[in-house]
Amino acid sequence: MRISVDSLLKLPQGATYHRKSGQAHAEVSIRGDTIYVTGTCDSLARQVEYYEALYHNARDALENYHATVREEAKTRESPLNAFVKGLVLGIVSGISLTYFIKISKRRKNE
Repeated sequence: MRISVDSLLKLPQGATYHRKSGQAHAEVSIRGDTIYVTGTCDSLARQVEYYEALYHNARDALENYHATVREEAKTRESPLNAFVKGLVLGIVSGISLTYFIKISKRRKNE
């Protein structure tokens, strides 16, 4: 899009110049001694919306994941407690099994 500076300077105060080319739109205006140019593109706007939606979905999924991890961390048993319980259970079952094997061998020998 080409606009000569003379054409812009001849615009009345508050007036804007619009131009459309396919999916691209441009708007030029003068306020005081400043020239404002605004450009948009429909396909670009759609891409921005698409990536914003992806971002929000990913952010929500990550927040849900963090909430789940925090909740599991609260309810999960500590590894040390699990180890101690397993160790005690192993020792008790080993002693019990040894005791029952000795008793059954004594009965067979008698």
